[in-house]
Amino acid sequence: MDIPAHIVQAFRLPPVYTLRPIGHGLLHATYQVLTPQGTWVLQKLHAAIPDAAVEDMQVVTAHLASYGLHVPLLVSTRDGQPVARDTVGGRWRLYPWIPGQVLEALPQAALAREAGRLVGVLHRALASLAYVPRGSLPHFHDTLFVLAELQRVRGQLPAPLIPLADTMLTTLPSLILTDMPQQLIHGDLKISNLIFDSAGHAMGLIDFDTLLLHGRAIDLGDACRSWCNRTAEDDPQARFDMTFFEAVVLGYAEGAGRSASAAARRLYLRATRQITLELAARFLIDVVRDSYFAFDASRYPHRQAHNAARALGQYHLASTIPAG
Repeated sequence: MDIPAHIVQAFRLPPVYTLRPIGHGLLHATYQVLTPQGTWVLQKLHAAIPDAAVEDMQVVTAHLASYGLHVPLLVSTRDGQPVARDTVGGRWRLYPWIPGQVLEALPQAALAREAGRLVGVLHRALASLAYVPRGSLPHFHDTLFVLAELQRVRGQLPAPLIPLADTMLTTLPSLILTDMPQQLIHGDLKISNLIFDSAGHAMGLIDFDTLLLHGRAIDLGDACRSWCNRTAEDDPQARFDMTFFEAVVLGYAEGAGRSASAAARRLYLRATRQITLELAARFLIDVVRDSYFAFDASRYPHRQAHNAARALGQYHLASTIPAG
């Protein structure tokens, strides 16, 4: 897409000499801005992200930076606003480029342990921040709500997908974790939201648009869902790698200062199964609603086809996660 010239000019940047798209996010459009004096990230926010989520991000990233974590610290516009707006109401934000390596998948268990350690540090830092986010996405990681929405659209699904929906509607309720202590969590710890240095040390995080109050296990379970699948999200034969999971749990215990006990391990496995099936259900819902997730147009004819494949992949992944 073309970036309006006034968007870049809204920020106090040196003359821009390169703008290029980066990443494969499901929501935002993201660009790298290279100038003679430094590099930045320019991002157009998805309409689903409320303005208050940007304010939450500012509060939380400032807190995490004080703990030594490398996080995106927003650059204000010339008139002191956290975002610039284009002529059709689109919102754009800017932050300095965080040097390091972003991975699309974990190549080895040692990096899984290091990623788990960083999440432990993150959770410990967030637990010390008495802040209630105002911009949390409605019903994000609200599994009961997702199930109700899936039930609502069930009859509109393509016939081959209805048995899959029925299985989720039957299986998922018994997995839902209740009575978990609530604290601030990241909400979207896919591996491409972590930053590693050249030595493989996890040192930073990005994408703070899904901050919410929830249980730590849900955040870690979502991470394990992503990190311990050694193939693609839409692979119909996706399988859960227990070697990677064990490495994540050990690293998390180290970073969080918590036990890597058998009970903790069972809790994290259950949370991972819950969140994996929840995501599969969300993909099925979007097969009908056709309004939320981006899709890979080079591999699929439309969003519904990609969402159907992702739902099948995540369901199969969940079926390979042991009970503990």
